[in-house]
Amino acid sequence: MQLKGIDEVNVNLHAALQGLEFKSITAMQETARIIRYDMDKTPPLIPVGKTGKLRASWFVSSFKTPKGPGLVMGFSANYAVYVHEMVGAHFRRPGAGAKWFEAALKRNHNKMLKIIEKDAKI
Repeated sequence: MQLKGIDEVNVNLHAALQGLEFKSITAMQETARIIRYDMDKTPPLIPVGKTGKLRASWFVSSFKTPKGPGLVMGFSANYAVYVHEMVGAHFRRPGAGAKWFEAALKRNHNKMLKIIEKDAKI
């Protein structure tokens, strides 16, 4: 007994999974764009100092792992975590406040899940 068409099925499945991985990375990058936009439009906003270095240090990096696609986003300024945790501080930018990144993630949690879920279908 011999299975016919199994090679074609494997090729099609592999192509579909690669397409799913690409769509998943694209969806995760879209969620990062949503977070970045939200941190600049909805208080607490990203604090801005004299140089604007913190705000400009935003980065997004996507990658592949054995378990699937991954994404890292955040601020590369060496003092970003310190400023993020400055609860009670008065920032020069109106509407800016501590925990701006955390707040944006919490506000957009469901929206991000829906984007990833929608794009995670073959």
